[in-house]
Amino acid sequence: MITPRRTRLVRVPDLAGVRAHLVGLVRDLDPLTAADTFVIVPTSAAGEQLRRTLEDRLLTAPDRTMALPLIGTRADVYAALVDRLDAPRRALTMFERDVLLAAAARDVEESGVTPPFHLRPALVGEMLALYDQVRRQHRTVPDFERLLVAELEPAADADRGAYQLLEQTRFLVAAFTAYERRLSDGERVDEHGIRDAVLGGGLGHPLHHVVVTVGDHLSEPDGLWPADMALLTAMAGLDAIDVVATAGLLASGLVERLRLAFVGIHEVDVGSPGTSPVLVVPPPDADGEPAHAFAYRDREDELEGVARRVKADRRAAGRRRLDRMALVVPRPLPYLYLAREVFGGAGLPFEALDTLPLAAEPYAAALDLVLTFVAEDFSKSAATALLRSPHFCFVVDGQESTALRTLLEASAALSPLRETAPLVDQLARLVTFLNAHNHDGAGPADVANRRQRVKAAVIGALEDLAEAYRRHDPGASGTVTELAPAIRRWLGSQTFAARTGASGLQIVDPQAARFGEFDDVQLMGLVDGEWPEPPRRNIFYPQALLTLLEPTKPERVEVHHERDRLRATRAAFRDLMGLARMRTRVSTFSLEADSVVEPSVLIEDIAVAGLATERAAPAAELRVFAYEALGLAPMVVGPLPAATAAWARLRAAGTDRESPRLHGEAGPWVLPRVSVSRLDRYLKCPFQFYASEVLGLDEEPEDEDTRSPLERGRFLHEIFETFFREWPRRGHGRITAATLDEAGALFAELCEPLLERLPSTDAALERARLFGSAVGPGMADRVFVMEAERTQGIRQRLLEFPIEGEFTFAAGDGSTRVVLLRATVDRVDLLDDGTFRLIDYKMRWVPDIKQALQLPIYSACVRARLSADLGVDVRPSEVMYLSLEGDKSITTLKGKDQTIEELVIAAEHRLVGALDNIAAGHFPPRPSEQSLCRTCPYVSVCREPGGTRDPGVGIQESGDA
Repeated sequence: MITPRRTRLVRVPDLAGVRAHLVGLVRDLDPLTAADTFVIVPTSAAGEQLRRTLEDRLLTAPDRTMALPLIGTRADVYAALVDRLDAPRRALTMFERDVLLAAAARDVEESGVTPPFHLRPALVGEMLALYDQVRRQHRTVPDFERLLVAELEPAADADRGAYQLLEQTRFLVAAFTAYERRLSDGERVDEHGIRDAVLGGGLGHPLHHVVVTVGDHLSEPDGLWPADMALLTAMAGLDAIDVVATAGLLASGLVERLRLAFVGIHEVDVGSPGTSPVLVVPPPDADGEPAHAFAYRDREDELEGVARRVKADRRAAGRRRLDRMALVVPRPLPYLYLAREVFGGAGLPFEALDTLPLAAEPYAAALDLVLTFVAEDFSKSAATALLRSPHFCFVVDGQESTALRTLLEASAALSPLRETAPLVDQLARLVTFLNAHNHDGAGPADVANRRQRVKAAVIGALEDLAEAYRRHDPGASGTVTELAPAIRRWLGSQTFAARTGASGLQIVDPQAARFGEFDDVQLMGLVDGEWPEPPRRNIFYPQALLTLLEPTKPERVEVHHERDRLRATRAAFRDLMGLARMRTRVSTFSLEADSVVEPSVLIEDIAVAGLATERAAPAAELRVFAYEALGLAPMVVGPLPAATAAWARLRAAGTDRESPRLHGEAGPWVLPRVSVSRLDRYLKCPFQFYASEVLGLDEEPEDEDTRSPLERGRFLHEIFETFFREWPRRGHGRITAATLDEAGALFAELCEPLLERLPSTDAALERARLFGSAVGPGMADRVFVMEAERTQGIRQRLLEFPIEGEFTFAAGDGSTRVVLLRATVDRVDLLDDGTFRLIDYKMRWVPDIKQALQLPIYSACVRARLSADLGVDVRPSEVMYLSLEGDKSITTLKGKDQTIEELVIAAEHRLVGALDNIAAGHFPPRPSEQSLCRTCPYVSVCREPGGTRDPGVGIQESGDA
């Protein structure tokens, strides 16, 4: 092994020390050899942040120059090395590697080695990730086979799981071997081929100095692997290796692993010019309990808090450099989308340097519309979405065509994608269509420029994919069914380097933040699942098996991946706490898309970070956003546009806000026909009921992917009714565990004639929903298993059981009310013990069991009807919703310490109360859950008072907004 002349571990106290050491290193670089020095950083955004810091520190004088080293990620190191090889080689693109491995796996399958899974594009990507993990551990494919087969083979005869993993291993080994065989036939190499070529002495122009600023792959996702470290230690011509890390990160376990990787490494301690910032903490809560993190409702509220603070600080202390303020977020994407609206509304410029997922860009979504249009056989909903897209312009003979002609032209151009053809040709058709119907659109120059760049990136990705097939697998063919998932997967793995926003507040990820110099830092979004981010799991093997691939360590050092990752994450978080020069804040939130999220465990580390604290002042009364001009008292109209201000004055002056009619009192009204679903709607929100039933306003129709929910519901009821009438005719009673397979076979037999009546796309979709897949059980399984799990015998199944007539219900005041009802219950089972079971099928979502009337009222009506018909009181023993596709299969009518009869009485009280309120004309905008307002079809006419101005507060022509 060739040992570099100097291998040094530079231990610094904090991130300021890391930056200072890098600045000193670059200051001393010889311009003639700077291009042979490589600084390894975790991400491209981190590299850009480091370049900024170097320029700010070293280019202070107008005539000052500096020689920058190469700065990049571990992947960039390999890209630099392939250009320095003696023999000309070209690095494989991601597309080529995917195509090569897919072709290799197909060759293996055709040779008779059956894969234990269907070879989908996403699985090929996971196979490639596993292959890279094996090779980056400095292992070969034979090593992988030897280690895993030796572990699995002894248990395979007695353990089915071990047997399946063994078969999987043999297929993967064969696929990896075929992949490497294909690689050996060409001039292109992957990172492992580059490494082998360098270690084989093929480096003509070596690097002389490598500076490592990342940890290993256990301490951070973008860190170095054992194979990378072995490459550095054995690379010919490399004179020096410097590993620069903070003392905290090294103490988390990294230093021991570095000592093993770089034998004889010389450790030096250097100081830091940095000073510890002050930790700004929120005022005590209502109970007087101190807190270290600011708590917000959601991400948007968190960003609004930043905007208010920055506005207040700048007003009190004068103009400050916004680019010296950093918002550190682990997942930039959701914050970037929200920042455009929040900071735009507050008039605050912001900037982000991170790369964004290409699939998240609007033009990539437009490509998905084209794929869906073809895959759904040019359906109405897909065609409507395509025509509405602003990214396409359909012109025929120089003029914009009608919708019908447009669809005919588009269908004709894209219909070959539905036929099996070489994928190279299919991709060419797709690119031709996108170029032919491109619409540049209007808008600001920066938006148009961004769109053009994204379009070029998408088209470039499709062309690169076509070139990969042409070069490595020209025989691959398929339809849009095979092509669409592959395109979506590849676009999803691409990133788009687009600088977001203007120079201002910096939105950075934790990896990039540590290379920047900031006065004020806020660590945002400290919630579970993001700080720290969960490790990426391998879908093929448990971690215990993959640990076998770890390089051999002296004295059998045990590997504790989860412990090491958490320790490193905590150390990195504490380093970020000390990143700022002046002030640090930490914030969290409690809601993500209406779901409660838990705070991060890292919040516990704030108190032990050793920073002096400063209590934040109470929030200043400051209007920051335009909506606050209208939403707060007094209303400020001066800063608003003239038309908006005029409308605000009219609204403020024109209505008697104390009028009962404004708050939902519409006067007596007679409900023409009583139905439980109508009353449920009233209980959800009286005003929604009023808009729908009294005013007769139509809801905006939704485009359906295929058939409407009503059509699907009727179809499914017909299928299950057919089955449960045929099942007893063939001599069967209750479905049991022993007859589940027979029930499934009969169900399949009866379904096929009904499925054949549907269009092919709908039939395939319904078949998957009915019978399930490897992902989960189908609808039939849920219905049959529900019955098999219950031991009580069934005397008779009453399907589509009608309820019609007058029924007596109890009112809350002790009286009774006779109500005329008509309904149909999906299924009622008469049981051997003299009770009945009521089942109501739902496609996916079930109503709130505590609020909805359907189950308890239907139960009362069925009891009355059966008792009258049979001459004996027939009580319900179980009342349930059976969700055919939802997360939870069965939801039963039950309450804490309440019987079914007590729940029915409570529902009768609600029913009678709703009827009385409807008759009296009480229709206040009072949703049972506030989240209902977000999806309400009548929000544009709602009189919800929560966001309106209090009466009599007046108007102010100018103010703070």
